Amino acid sequence: MSSIKIIKNRNNKTQRYWILIVRFIGFLIFVIPLIQPMHAYMIIGMEEIQFSKTRTILIIVGFVLCSSGKFIGVVNNNLGLFVKNAFKKLFS
Repeated sequence: MSSIKIIKNRNNKTQRYWILIVRFIGFLIFVIPLIQPMHAYMIIGMEEIQFSKTRTILIIVGFVLCSSGKFIGVVNNNLGLFVKNAFKKLFS
C-alpha cells in the first residue's frame, strides 16, 4: 500500500469541500451561542443573558474550527484517502 501522509496538501476538489465543511461547522458553533445574548442586548426590556461555561467553550471551539479549518480539512481528506486505499487493498 502506498504511504499517505496525513498533513500533505493535495489541493484537489475533495479537499476544498472538506475545508469548507469544517469552516462552516466552526462558524455555526461560534455564532449559535451568541445569538440569544445579542438578541437580548438589542431589545429593550429583555433580561440580560449571561455567558455560561458551556457557551464560552462552544465559542472557543467554534473559533478554533473556523480559523484552523484548512488544516483540519487537509487531515480529514488524507484520512479518507487512507481508509479508501485500505478498503481497496482489503477487498481486492
